Amino acid sequence: MLVLSNSFAQDVHFSQFYMNPVYLNPALTGNHDCDYRFSANQRTQWKSVSRPYNTFALSAENKSGWILPNLYHAVNLFHDVAGDGDFRTLEFNISSAYQIYLDHDSVHSVTPGIQIGVNHRSIDFTALSWDNQYNGYYYDAGLGSGENFGVSRRTGFNAAVGAIYAWRPEYRKEIVAGVGWFNIPQMKQSFYGDDLIKRDMRFVIHAKGVWPLNFEWDLQPGIMTQFQGKYKEIIFGANARYLIIDKRGEFIAPYAGVWMRNKDAAYLTAGIYYNRWTAGISYDINFSKLVPASNLRGGLEFSVQYILCIFKPKQITHRICPDYL
Repeated sequence: MLVLSNSFAQDVHFSQFYMNPVYLNPALTGNHDCDYRFSANQRTQWKSVSRPYNTFALSAENKSGWILPNLYHAVNLFHDVAGDGDFRTLEFNISSAYQIYLDHDSVHSVTPGIQIGVNHRSIDFTALSWDNQYNGYYYDAGLGSGENFGVSRRTGFNAAVGAIYAWRPEYRKEIVAGVGWFNIPQMKQSFYGDDLIKRDMRFVIHAKGVWPLNFEWDLQPGIMTQFQGKYKEIIFGANARYLIIDKRGEFIAPYAGVWMRNKDAAYLTAGIYYNRWTAGISYDINFSKLVPASNLRGGLEFSVQYILCIFKPKQITHRICPDYL
């Protein structure tokens, strides 16, 4: 972080990307059944290397069409902290997406989306150790660091856009694919006033589907690629879902899967659909060049999602016949 050459900030990421839809693509806002969807994610990474990265994400989505029919809204918040200096990232976003049906029976649809928000980053320089604090015999925290610190926090505006295509011909059969473009303003990141250090734009391509194998089993394949500056991430794999109960008002289906992050890690997932709840867990097995330090251990991640359906009674109009009929 303190090298003199140009460096660029990289966004947080989740293994269970499909369980954090608003962060993946603003166009996924409202891409669910019923009225509201609430999602929560927590990830701990590189615990064996140093103080681990600890990331939380929360989102809430509305599908009521408050302003216009088929116009959906969401808010999402994520918080990330890592290292001895408590390097923190806090971001709050508001998203809107408008669903456009391409045919009369709603099988095909296209949804553009937009997201705006505020990003705040901070660091505690006093919690770090420096070579000047070594007195020749041992580390002495009372010695001056010799460093000329800049600001310890930065706040900036952020924006993103995206679009998805959805194909849902029948129950338990769908494909959703999309693209997203994040960090469009390229916020300045340097705590030392270097305006060349910016948050690179991030471009995302993703797709996920559901396909019934028989009456009880579903296959849920997916792929996600994202590019940010000189970095890229490619994730692909699938979950298999087993339907124990599938009837009106009750749905129970556990799932498990294997996924791969290109040149970095493989990870296992497991979870359950329980009525309107979905909960999942994943664990990364690292095989990158960091193996000597990580001991093959990567990230442990939890996710939970709840879809709220509000009962709306039908308004039935009764016609009263006159007495003379």
